Amino acid sequence: MRDHSRIPLDTIKEICKQSKMWELDNPRVIGMVNNILLCLENEENLDDESRVILMNIVISNLIIFSKYKIV
Repeated sequence: MRDHSRIPLDTIKEICKQSKMWELDNPRVIGMVNNILLCLENEENLDDESRVILMNIVISNLIIFSKYKIV
């Protein structure tokens, strides 16, 4: 399951580029999100369902904060 749950770095970059906020379209943010996803992917104490849920939460938050003005 881990092979199928991997989110490519290019996908993370594209999500960040959608944002007009420099805070998100930033190499450090891209690297941080990629590292968080790698940590989740490689965590041995997570079952596959939990892993996918957590990875989706991270990506969903990135999409929300890159597209919408959060007050």
